[in-house]
Amino acid sequence: MPTSLRGSILLGDAAIEKYRLIAVVVGLLVFVAMFLVLNRSKLGLLIRAGVENGEMVEALGYRIRRLFVLVFAAGSALAGLGGVMWGLYKESLTAAMGGDIMVMVFIVIIIGGLGSVGGCFIGALLMALVANYAGFLVPKLALVSNILLMIAVLLWRPTGLYTVVRR
Repeated sequence: MPTSLRGSILLGDAAIEKYRLIAVVVGLLVFVAMFLVLNRSKLGLLIRAGVENGEMVEALGYRIRRLFVLVFAAGSALAGLGGVMWGLYKESLTAAMGGDIMVMVFIVIIIGGLGSVGGCFIGALLMALVANYAGFLVPKLALVSNILLMIAVLLWRPTGLYTVVRR
C-alpha cells in the first residue's frame, strides 16, 4: 500500500484508517455517479428502456448492441476498480483473490434485489451492520450471520429489499 494511504486520521476519540476513509469516499462517488447516470440522463433512460424493450429502442434509431457493449465495458471497469481497491486492502494480488468476496457480493445482490443499485447499497450496509454486531455479540454466529440475513430477507421479500427502498 502506498505510504500516503497508511496511517489514520483522528476524528474526536476515533481513529479512522486513511485507506478505509478513501475506500468509502470512492464507493460513495461511484454510487452517486451510477445513480445520476442511470436515473437522470438520456443514456440511463436508453439503458433502462433497452432492458425493458430492446426492439423499441432499436426502432427509435439507437444501436442497442453498442449500448450494451458500453454497459458491459463500464461494468468491467467498475469490477477492475473494485479489484484494485480490494488488492490495496489485502496488500497482495493473486488470481484467486475474488473468491473471498464473491459470496458476500452475491448475498448483497440477493438482499438488495436484482438490478437495484440503491437496494444493493442498503443491502451492503445492512449486511455490514449485521456481521459486525453478530461478531461482537455472538462471535460463533458471525460466520453465518450474513447467510441467515439473506434467508430472512428472502422469506420476508422474495424479490429483495428493492420495493422497500423505493417507498
